[in-house]
Amino acid sequence: MPDYMTDAMKQLHPSIVDSFSLQIGGKTFSAAIKKAIVSPNYSVLFVSNEYFFGRESLYGDRSGDYPDNFIRFLFFQKAALEFVKKNNLFFDIIHCNDWQTAMIPLFVKLETRSALFKKTKVVFSIHNLGYQGIFAESFFKETGLPPYLFTPEYLEFYGKLNCMKAGIIFSDWIGTVSPTYAREILSVEKGFGLDGLLRKFSYKLSGILNGVDYSQWDPQLDPFIAHQYSMRSLERKIKNKQKLFSDLHISKSDRVPLVVLISRISEQKGMDFLLKLLPAMFLEDLYFIYLGVGDAFWTEKIKEMAGHFTDKMTFLNFFDEKMAHQLEAAADILFMPSIYEPCGLNQIFSLKYGTVPIVRATGGLEDSVQEFDPVTRKGTGFKFQGNDIEEIIELIKSVLVMFANKGLWREIQINGMKMDFSWQKVVPHYLALYNKLVMEVPQNG
Repeated sequence: MPDYMTDAMKQLHPSIVDSFSLQIGGKTFSAAIKKAIVSPNYSVLFVSNEYFFGRESLYGDRSGDYPDNFIRFLFFQKAALEFVKKNNLFFDIIHCNDWQTAMIPLFVKLETRSALFKKTKVVFSIHNLGYQGIFAESFFKETGLPPYLFTPEYLEFYGKLNCMKAGIIFSDWIGTVSPTYAREILSVEKGFGLDGLLRKFSYKLSGILNGVDYSQWDPQLDPFIAHQYSMRSLERKIKNKQKLFSDLHISKSDRVPLVVLISRISEQKGMDFLLKLLPAMFLEDLYFIYLGVGDAFWTEKIKEMAGHFTDKMTFLNFFDEKMAHQLEAAADILFMPSIYEPCGLNQIFSLKYGTVPIVRATGGLEDSVQEFDPVTRKGTGFKFQGNDIEEIIELIKSVLVMFANKGLWREIQINGMKMDFSWQKVVPHYLALYNKLVMEVPQNG
């Protein structure tokens, strides 16, 4: 991965194991490869270049994306492959993620100087099709690729260079971060202009729901929350709400349902719908907290809403991991109205924390939240479709009625807390995919 020089990475104290120069376009750049041993069986290699990766943020600043993002990640991809070739390293599987590594499948398939990649299979994961790595045509010459590849059949996309297309076309398998999202991106509505290409390659497409790290997200162990708790001590959860209300100077009874939304502020997250819904939602007896940063236009709209409903809403316009943990522990309900959500993690964290999710039935939200049935008492949360405000308010009202029934509510909480979305559950699915690809007999030609 890139050596982003964040505080967390610096704590790993990686050591330099290789260095070399790379030509990109007419310029020469230096690359250092650093290695950090995380555990006896696990190490991470970093591609280091202070000019490209020693920046305050990963992809951009308040002005927008860094204008040289294409060059930054072209450098990263070429440096990673150069290290592999230079050190004669063979891999059964190369697994690439999102547009920042989407050119690697193409570079591997075109590699003729080395026999290293003849048996290597490349998996390409799409985490969010909304971000495809689209750049001006002028960047194509920096790749050193033959001109025929800048055509609609390959990397050209409405006159621009589309990195994501390279990953889709040249990989041996395409993955997404949930089964439902793998189906959704084949539609015009959620295919972001690549639905036709994805349908063409749907024979090599599947989705595996993301896992979570319960060593970081478990209310029994969480160092960020004041009152740790478990299924057996669920009554302690309310103490976290009491402390949060005190810390944020919210003068509400702890009996009032606390609804939270923790997300990036963007159109994808359903901002337009949310702003239309909130005035109707605030007619109910509840309190709402939004934690997040993002798009300036929607941020201003949310600020206006919070200013108008000071007795019903708090807007925390920052992102802090500690606060995210505290909100999960304090909240009664998590609300996620995302227009599309490839996987989503906060709904999974919420289940572990006994915070009941109300989510739009899309992508990973559909796959991870089971609709609660009051008759069978099975299910972990509630789902909705569409944008009908009245229908969704009726759903919220019915959920609040269940919240008032403490015995029933506890059952919903326990159902969610019993769910297991750990990586231990996910890894076998990836191993099965890798083994399937490795065992495939290469096609002639």
